[in-house]
Amino acid sequence: VDADAISRKKVRGQIIHYAEQIFRYQHRTALYMLLIIGRRFRFLRWDRSGTIVTRAADYFEQPDLLCKMLWRMSQLNEEQLGYDPSAIRIDRTDPDYLRMNTIALPVETDADHMERKLDDDMLDDAPVYRYVRDMFRRSLHPEWPRYRLEVKDTDSGETHSFFVGRPIFHAPGMAGRGTRGYVAFHHESGRFVWLKDVWRADYKLVDKEGITLKKLNMAGVDNVPTLVCHGDILGQTTKTPDYWGKKDDPGASATDENATNASATSAPGRSPAAPVASSSQTLATSQFSTSRSHKRSRDEANDGTDDTLSPSDPNIDGKNPKRSEECPLRLHAHYRLVVKEVALPLKDFQSSCQLVSIILDTVVAHQEAVEKANIIHRDISGGNILIFPKVAHDLEAGTKGLNWSGLLTDWELSKPLRHESGQLRARQPERTGTWQYMSVAVLSKSTKVVETSDELESFFHVLLYNAIRYTRSNCENVGAFIEAFFDSYTVDGNKYECGTKKMNTMHGITKLTAAGPSGEVVRFLSEPLNDLLDTFLAWFKAHYAVQAYAESQKNHSKLLFKPATKPELAPPSALRRFPMKKYSKARLGALPPGQFVSEEKAPSKPDPKVEADALKVATHSHMQTALDEAMDAKGWVADRVDGDNVPDSFKAVHPVGPPVGAATSTVKRRRTEQTCGPAFPFCQRDYGSLAPRTPPRHDATC
Repeated sequence: VDADAISRKKVRGQIIHYAEQIFRYQHRTALYMLLIIGRRFRFLRWDRSGTIVTRAADYFEQPDLLCKMLWRMSQLNEEQLGYDPSAIRIDRTDPDYLRMNTIALPVETDADHMERKLDDDMLDDAPVYRYVRDMFRRSLHPEWPRYRLEVKDTDSGETHSFFVGRPIFHAPGMAGRGTRGYVAFHHESGRFVWLKDVWRADYKLVDKEGITLKKLNMAGVDNVPTLVCHGDILGQTTKTPDYWGKKDDPGASATDENATNASATSAPGRSPAAPVASSSQTLATSQFSTSRSHKRSRDEANDGTDDTLSPSDPNIDGKNPKRSEECPLRLHAHYRLVVKEVALPLKDFQSSCQLVSIILDTVVAHQEAVEKANIIHRDISGGNILIFPKVAHDLEAGTKGLNWSGLLTDWELSKPLRHESGQLRARQPERTGTWQYMSVAVLSKSTKVVETSDELESFFHVLLYNAIRYTRSNCENVGAFIEAFFDSYTVDGNKYECGTKKMNTMHGITKLTAAGPSGEVVRFLSEPLNDLLDTFLAWFKAHYAVQAYAESQKNHSKLLFKPATKPELAPPSALRRFPMKKYSKARLGALPPGQFVSEEKAPSKPDPKVEADALKVATHSHMQTALDEAMDAKGWVADRVDGDNVPDSFKAVHPVGPPVGAATSTVKRRRTEQTCGPAFPFCQRDYGSLAPRTPPRHDATC
């Protein structure tokens, strides 16, 4: 690197970009890099926890040190250099390369996936849909390497092989989970499957996603993925946290003979004490000292603090409690999960009525997970609700048809409602969820335990986001609305909290209005959708009114909700028609009466109607019934827009980020992933150098 021609900041950006591209194209556990600037050099080691950087040394004054390091690295085998031996490269001369080309060719027997009545000749048992083979064919990009990935199943001990090309989804950034999703071909069964390659958070009390899916499948929970196999990959874990304690060693020197004294950092250009912000989208603690209003980028905000556990709790990390107490870097383990369903992204829905139908499916899945398996999802988002075509039967009419059903995926952040001890336990020192869809209550208090009401509010936000973005409404500037409602946040006491527009709307202080000076109430072309959103907003307004009263009276009177008994579940109804009737009243559950009990009367408690409305988000049944009844209502129209209501030419109202202490009171959080990925939200200092972006599209399929 020519130090005179390139600024230090630009060098840092180029290094990060280069490392990220290598991790993107290759299957690696780690990456070693030699950086030479002028006469000084450093060695860097990257993995999904962070980066180890040696102190700079002058190769002119210490040529032996550089030669010795290069010689030692030349003695390492490929696995020691960071190559993943479970990912076998398929070159053009390999027979499997030709086999993948053959598998990708169209087949006449592949089924169309659009909703319709079916002839008797279509099999019920998971036909190969045309879109699945198309996705696999598009993944065989001529400039992208092909691999055979191996997964040793945790349960059976058998090793499965899968052919993959280019990932359908790849999380940006260097540090974090680094999730990649593939449409894969299962070598043993000859079927297409969905393969998720991820560096999961490796904590003692955190179940692997495959274990959670197995529990859900065994409990008979509908509308969740079907587990094929899963397992950790050859015991591969990140090593950077092991070096955290060496960074401040006063005796460490780059001139040491072993040349191993290094500084472990979560990201170049950041304070070593700052917590890592990862591509798994960890909520980093704010560096701001003011309480200005800001906006939070969707790509920066998936996780944050989880419940109330501090990093010093020895139960966070089952391997090395001392390291967890001292090191803010996350420990990650390489993991693969394979499921049967290859689904479509939620944004592919054809109408707002169908969107409501898909949301209903996933609310039912959430309810069954809670009631049958004692598991709460905790990351309801647009990216985790997918569309999967299913064959359904009308037993009375003797016909069958193809339904677009909702699939609730990505249970990686889920947890039991109660542990065996009966107590709620936090398992990792970060709040979990996707910022744009998290409830106001969780965003306003990072230590809050996620409850059913929070998850139902997340379903509401998914419905609103997709409706405003992909259906017809009177909102002229959808991009600005998404910025204001979903990306907004405030900073208080060095913590990110809920944005003003979202909070005021959910609390009922203001109506759901479009962005801009007009402040017009948002209305959609399909009137039943307007009625449904108004109903939900009234319930959540009441919920927050009751919660506010309970909080104000907590020292005098505790307001308790008497939980309704669990409704008895029944089989789903027959084949739905348009409007689609999907669930019987028994399946949705009788509306719980609910009782509001107060140990002593408070002078200004909410009136009985408000209390009754608040109870409607305490359990799933009212929301399920409202969604189901909305689908039967008259007034649904063909309201799906072609493409997206947020044009590619959309310009953000504010630049991509202010310098600390900026005078403007409402700004967007820095969107730095274009240069250095969301793993390093504080390393980009040139706040005006990046072009504004459209709100990120959730195109991932899981």
